[in-house]
Amino acid sequence: MKKIAYLLIFIAFNWTNAQDYRFGKVSKEELQETAYPMDSEANAAILYLNQKTYYNYVQSEGFVQITEVYKRIKIYNKDGYDWATGEIELRDDGSKRESVVSLKTVTYTQENGKIEVTKLKKDGMFDEKNNKYWKTSKFTMPNIKDGCVIELEYKITSPYISIRDINLQYGIPIKELDMYVRIPEYFNFNKYVNPRATYIPKIINSEVMRSEVLHLKNTGIGANGFVKSNHSSEKWEFKENKTEIKLKNVPALKKESYVSELSTYKTKLIWEYAYSRDLKGVVKNFATSWDEVTKTIYDDTGFGAELKQTKYFEDEVSALIKGVTDKTEKMNLIFNFVKSKVKWNDYYGFITDNGVKKAYKEGVGNVADINLMLTAMLRYAKINANPMLVSTRSNDIPVFPATGGFNYVVAAVEVLNDVVILDATDKFSTANVLPVRAINWQGRIIREAGTSAWFDLSPKETVKENTSLNAKINDDLSIDGKVRGQMTSFAAKNFRSKYENFNTEEKLMALEKDKGEIEVSNYEVTDMDVIDKPIMYVYDYNLKNGLEQIGDKVFLTPMLFFAPKENPFKDDKREYPIDFVYAMNDRYTINVIIPDGYVVESMPENSVVQFQGSAGEFKYIAIANGKMLQFLISLDLNQSLILPDEYSDFKQFYQLMTEKQTEKVVLKKI
Repeated sequence: MKKIAYLLIFIAFNWTNAQDYRFGKVSKEELQETAYPMDSEANAAILYLNQKTYYNYVQSEGFVQITEVYKRIKIYNKDGYDWATGEIELRDDGSKRESVVSLKTVTYTQENGKIEVTKLKKDGMFDEKNNKYWKTSKFTMPNIKDGCVIELEYKITSPYISIRDINLQYGIPIKELDMYVRIPEYFNFNKYVNPRATYIPKIINSEVMRSEVLHLKNTGIGANGFVKSNHSSEKWEFKENKTEIKLKNVPALKKESYVSELSTYKTKLIWEYAYSRDLKGVVKNFATSWDEVTKTIYDDTGFGAELKQTKYFEDEVSALIKGVTDKTEKMNLIFNFVKSKVKWNDYYGFITDNGVKKAYKEGVGNVADINLMLTAMLRYAKINANPMLVSTRSNDIPVFPATGGFNYVVAAVEVLNDVVILDATDKFSTANVLPVRAINWQGRIIREAGTSAWFDLSPKETVKENTSLNAKINDDLSIDGKVRGQMTSFAAKNFRSKYENFNTEEKLMALEKDKGEIEVSNYEVTDMDVIDKPIMYVYDYNLKNGLEQIGDKVFLTPMLFFAPKENPFKDDKREYPIDFVYAMNDRYTINVIIPDGYVVESMPENSVVQFQGSAGEFKYIAIANGKMLQFLISLDLNQSLILPDEYSDFKQFYQLMTEKQTEKVVLKKI
């Protein structure tokens, strides 16, 4: 009896001290918590996340996928308010659609020591149709305040067998997570954790038995000649594959500099529908090889058939290229024509949304509408063009052969020993200068003959920025000078994208920002709209505080306002790679004229700093010739991706470079 009593006391103790994650059981302690104990910088935290995916059997429909989600989220401050907005993506192609049922959302606040409950009203949720395949259910929780807790619970019913990726990490920490997926043995998936993730969860796999009762109806002719129906039931047993994950204290995805798409490194479980097997043992494959995947995509009416349509553009394209014999010139004419003709609607996809003909007529379309149209026009002009399937940075990298490995398409022109890649969704993109979103590992070319092949998407061209800085130090120690600059490739594209909508005053304000007491005049930019050419710019300046005077000595940083203020890489370690996207070559030629009555007391020494041999090199050359000082400063970075285990060396390389760029020339008054 004593043992039983102790056991009951132990169970009762654990029950009273365990966190109660039932809906509506938010505690005062949760509301009073002012910071997340494991991460004081967190603006919000997921206190509990429970997600279940399973397949109900409906005799008239077959298996129906059900996903149940429950979240309890703590909002600590205003910077965490975004987590009170919810979005649920739903597949909806017109014939089959997913739906949200049993949505419950509540905000809890503490007012005068009491817990106040505010429910989401029906008019607080609405659906937004993204394209012909997807819609989004959106809602914003009411009565959001610092310290509040929100709960949401919903169920998604889906006629689709395929399983979407299951997120196990977010931009805020997760205190506790429970997840399971149960899949009938008739559906088989390849599953894997995002290979770029740094937080790796423990996955428990098991098999469980399941049974269903089938209700049968047999109809026949009885002995009396009347129709007779017999009802019976039959027990159906089968296995299910269960995947279970239980986690505590999952760290938030931490922002780091030079990471273009943080979600690339999110921990998530990725599912690729491989094959199905019916009750008779007949197997239907969905993922066999990349050639099969590309064939499946090409045979889709929203892909291959769209490439064959030409009548809607023939007259205009024929007039555009009339008399042009050079294929490169033809390619660029058609490329720029599509960019000006059809505007991107911000939706991805390798299958058309509006269809190329409608997109051409209305002047708007998704990625596939635009780039399949471009491919068709190039083919019409007798250019060897083919579509190239791509997975964007936000879609990770394709590991197993499956159509879900891609979500984007560009045009690829095959020339002798090379491929020229074109993306007409971005008005400032040029040949092989793609939007960063589309530069992700490899793309797969699908040729008309039915073959396909991988192609490396990494930019091959070194991006150059050349800056000439002339400075004349006046008697009052102000500085007058002129700056000339040139930018190529991605640098020019980024400049055009950033400043296209700036007026003259806004451009001057942007140029003068963070440059001290400076006044810029005569600012001119050349070839802003001629995107195949480098950007050229020039301006005059007067700088009041470019020097530091102590006694009879004057201290000058030769790079002036181009000198870095600090090393951007200060952390002791990195979770994610540093991604510069492209190799770069930066050059500064600086000429300084010192005033009468001063001599050079000291100059920075010449220096060369290298990172892993030829991967990176920084040079600093200083030359004094009477009153003329010249500095040649350059950075050659040939390795655009710096891995975490290379970070320590790269941080040191950057630190030495930063220190050198901020060294002083000492002038002494005579």
